[in-house]
Amino acid sequence: MSHAPQPPNPADSPLQIDRTALEQLAALLLEKVGLKITPDGYYGLRLAMQARMPALGLSDGQDYVRRLRQLAGEAELRGLLPLVTVGKTEFFRDTRQFRAIEHTLMPQMLARARRASRHVEIWSAGCATGEEPYSLGMVAVEAGALGGEVDVWATDLNPAAVEFARVGLYPVRRMIGISEERIARFFTFSDAGYQVLPAVREMVRFEGHNLAAPVFPHVLPGSKDLILCRNVIIYFDQPTIRGLMDRFFDALRPGGVLLLGYSESLFRISSKFEMFEIDGTFAYRRPWPQDGTPTAPPPRPSAPAPAPSAPRPLQHVLPRRPTTGTFRFPLPPPSAPPAKPRPSEVHRSPVERLDDVVRLIEKGDFPQAMLAAHRLTDDHPEDLAALLTLGNVHALMGNADEARDCFAKALRAEPLCVEARIYVGLACLQEGKLEEAKSELQKALFLEPTLSLGHYLLAQVHEKRGEKEAALRCYRNAVQQRRYSQRALLGHYPELPGSSDAIAQAAQYRLAALSES
Repeated sequence: MSHAPQPPNPADSPLQIDRTALEQLAALLLEKVGLKITPDGYYGLRLAMQARMPALGLSDGQDYVRRLRQLAGEAELRGLLPLVTVGKTEFFRDTRQFRAIEHTLMPQMLARARRASRHVEIWSAGCATGEEPYSLGMVAVEAGALGGEVDVWATDLNPAAVEFARVGLYPVRRMIGISEERIARFFTFSDAGYQVLPAVREMVRFEGHNLAAPVFPHVLPGSKDLILCRNVIIYFDQPTIRGLMDRFFDALRPGGVLLLGYSESLFRISSKFEMFEIDGTFAYRRPWPQDGTPTAPPPRPSAPAPAPSAPRPLQHVLPRRPTTGTFRFPLPPPSAPPAKPRPSEVHRSPVERLDDVVRLIEKGDFPQAMLAAHRLTDDHPEDLAALLTLGNVHALMGNADEARDCFAKALRAEPLCVEARIYVGLACLQEGKLEEAKSELQKALFLEPTLSLGHYLLAQVHEKRGEKEAALRCYRNAVQQRRYSQRALLGHYPELPGSSDAIAQAAQYRLAALSES
């Protein structure tokens, strides 16, 4: 008895996933959920399609994308997303941010909420498998929050991650970052793993949510005290990020705080928020209304910086200190009254007087430059450029304590002063304090990511620490900033050019040298 030949099963056919299918899928993910996947990520897309297509009996990648675009493809899209999104997280990730939450933000939020007879509302946006919102719950309990006083809304695009988070059961390998005291207080242990206790779990509500959606119908305007959206917007394109930041701004109460990932910034994205530093980390805040409540810090002084001198090549070594070695110029005692301006200085502007200081520095006459800068800052203590220049002279003379005092004064006057961070980083680099230099330069780049000099100096720190790959990456970043115009920095430090071309040229030299080593 003969049998009719059976048609081939598409699932048994070799998978055909061409470049067009990958481009179509990347475009669909951008359209549907705001995920920005560049060609560098196409390999991961291919693996995800190879895992999902056989389950649908499909062998052609473009057919798979067409299925996703159909109404029936919504369920398949939910199945695909866990394979193309990275849900890496851990308990108490980023110790500096959680230190700020523990020591400052949580106590402040609880105090305000109690005065207003309401509860604290926190949104963990992009919660992955739940470690972040449960960490917030633990901090709330430790801050004395009672049942019902804190509500943590935890959302994620990945439905599998949300379901895992709801269970609150974690294997041993996921407990990195939690102290033994917290494990004993907030978890029970069994053969299945570590289970979060009800006192914390009851604070957290888990839901699926698409941050790229144009509206958030379930989020009341002005309802959130704190939003954490960390290491999420790196997957979005700029229009999606701008729309999301607008929605976050609307969701926050006045004075409410937004925390992003350490490498994420709203530079050139949104000007609605005010940035501030808290317990060693940067955060964004919805400004208070102009009614006597705390307001944004004053704007950067508009005094012009001294005219830049002709560009000079940037050397790999940092500017040398004066040849006087460990000589410290004798400073006036703290109790001495400020020196009166000399008659020749009375009618001269701070800019003209700062030009004189710069000329003395360039001549190498650091003692006279220090005297002139001291007189200028005594007469005009609000002049940020003069204060920064004085700090640099102190640093170059080896007066580390006096230099730090100048930079600290600059930061008190302008908490988001990029130049102060750059110059502190330079001073630390000169002193060999590489960890502190790295921290200050990273803060400067968080405030102004396109600052090519910051990338170059950070590369030097990595190079001195023997971190070759990190140094190469930062030198490449310095080169890439050539496409942005570089503003003149306030203050003066010798041998630091403002030209992105000069910095890029020096960075390319170091790239070549490191690549050959």
